[in-house]
Amino acid sequence: MTARKALLSLLLGTALATSLLVPAASSPASTPVRVAAVAAQPPAAAQTGRIVDDDPAGFTPHVMDGAVYSMTRIGDLIVVGGSFTRVRNAGSSTDIPRRNLFAFNAATGQVSTSFAPDPTGTVYALEPSADQQSVYIGGSFSSATSAGSAVSVSNLFRADIVTGNRIPQFQTGRLNGSVRDLALSGNRLWISGKFTHVQGTARRALATVNASTGALDPYYDRVIAGVHRAGSVTNVLQIAISPDDARLVAIGNFDTVDGVRRHQLAVLDLGPGAATLADYRTTLYESACSSSFETYLTDVDWSPDGTFFIVSTTGAYGGYSASMAGTSGCDVVARFERGASGSAVTPTWTAYTGGDTTWSVEVTDDVVYAGGHQRWQNNPGRGDAADEGAVSRPGIAALSTHNGLPYSWNPTRTLGVGVRDMVATDQGLFVGSDTDVFAGETHRKVAFLPLSTGNRLPARRDGTLPGEVYRVATAQSQLLRRSFDGSQVTASSDAPNGTGWGTVVGAFMVNGDLYTAYGNRTLTRRSFDGTTYGAPVTINTADQIVYQDDWHNGDVPLVTTLFYDRGWMYFTKLGSNRLFRRSFETESGVVGQQRFSVDSVPGVAYGTMRGAFVADGQLYFASSDGSLNRATWGTHGAVAGTSTTIAPSGSGWSSRAMFLFQGAAQP
Repeated sequence: MTARKALLSLLLGTALATSLLVPAASSPASTPVRVAAVAAQPPAAAQTGRIVDDDPAGFTPHVMDGAVYSMTRIGDLIVVGGSFTRVRNAGSSTDIPRRNLFAFNAATGQVSTSFAPDPTGTVYALEPSADQQSVYIGGSFSSATSAGSAVSVSNLFRADIVTGNRIPQFQTGRLNGSVRDLALSGNRLWISGKFTHVQGTARRALATVNASTGALDPYYDRVIAGVHRAGSVTNVLQIAISPDDARLVAIGNFDTVDGVRRHQLAVLDLGPGAATLADYRTTLYESACSSSFETYLTDVDWSPDGTFFIVSTTGAYGGYSASMAGTSGCDVVARFERGASGSAVTPTWTAYTGGDTTWSVEVTDDVVYAGGHQRWQNNPGRGDAADEGAVSRPGIAALSTHNGLPYSWNPTRTLGVGVRDMVATDQGLFVGSDTDVFAGETHRKVAFLPLSTGNRLPARRDGTLPGEVYRVATAQSQLLRRSFDGSQVTASSDAPNGTGWGTVVGAFMVNGDLYTAYGNRTLTRRSFDGTTYGAPVTINTADQIVYQDDWHNGDVPLVTTLFYDRGWMYFTKLGSNRLFRRSFETESGVVGQQRFSVDSVPGVAYGTMRGAFVADGQLYFASSDGSLNRATWGTHGAVAGTSTTIAPSGSGWSSRAMFLFQGAAQP
């Protein structure tokens, strides 16, 4: 153990010893390996504005064989389920017999000597009880150990977190198939899996039982039917309940709910009397993908604030056109908004790996931790190989919740089948998998990445007025500055030119950094305080494996307007009447490989736009006739019919570059 890790372990141990923490909530390509989906968790810790360290702590125990499928936190313990027989404490050479289930101290890593329920088969799902004194255990097994004796259990039981003994008051009777996921809502336990009956009553793939007694609960009695792949078994492999207990998302191998099309993904409204099917359908997962998989959906997780949920998939490469357009559901991580509705809900963003599986996602306020056996991110253009824009992220990645692009965080891990489960806490991120090397170090099947030594993420701020607007007039090279409150325009004055503006085609500012695009096909970043320029840095992260030709040669030289808003670069191009956009992550410098566009709308002609910025929910833009205008800014474009002229044609506002000053964010 390094000195740094020894100190970290000591600090964590000291912090957790003083207070028990309540849980917050080998083949590299997508080959048809039969593995289980991972287990859902209570809402992750928000970890607002932070990302965990990429160097794992040294205290976690080792799982010596098999694989980890599920993890959860209860008080100061991490409970781990899967398919294995032996574990070891860190630094020890002594094996501890633990069949498919064990627990360890979240601060010290020491394996519990008393918690050993010893289920006879694989543990796929774990869920803490409401009182934090016990854990619900689901999987594929027929018996477990309680008070030193074998007891009969049918794929689900509840165990005391200290002793490991089965809690006899909780009796679910017979489930005629495996339990793949669990979720607690009040005194109701949701069960999903590959069963058709619970306690002799028909409940295919999804059911509710009383969380205290285990008796079948009539609250849920919807009928799930159909399959994605002919000849397979209807099932629900993953469920996730929103933090306010109002909505449940279910994914798996099914086609309808109560006869209504909901292919592989369904959303339920959890009302006071019964669960009902929500008006929420996406066709993204009606993609064929590989026929090797009965379902290619692998995990789902809600954001800590419950405003969106993230879905991950396997399925092999979905093709160039569909992946570039974000319409393929294969081997992708996608964000869906809670407030959406209707029969054609589309994802906010799609993050493609290029044909590699993501098995598990864990969502914090700003990060989607994505684990699997992926090799790349931002790779929609090619299957089983890196293409333009691809960045290397072996086995685990941290994606922005805002645009799906990867952060610079890149610990790497031995791929194997992949990461099966992750748990984000106030202290960091626990990761469970089937391999032994994480960040170049030995961490057999379990790793912990601390938050305290991780980095702060750049603040995300919207543009606001009044402010200082900088611009370079069309065909000119002098940077001008003027104050602007959204309606009143003051006289302009010359601003320092730095290295010159004669070849710039567009510019924007984010957190004190000035981004400038040039006719020579480059985008650069430098600090700018309104007077002094820092040294330029070329933005080329997405060029390191394969040169991002579509961006550098297909877009940049033709840019006539460039601006930024909430994780996206927007631009207009010479000869086009559309507004284009690419995602852009300022923390990592990754430019999104997918390019989207929208048509002009009444009142806003993108073909004549010459300079723009977004502030206070409004798009301010200059036109080639010299006018300055304002329109309401929508999700990814101007709202039709909202345009207002601020300065008339002939006012000289046409610009080769225009940006609203934004100073560095204060810590």
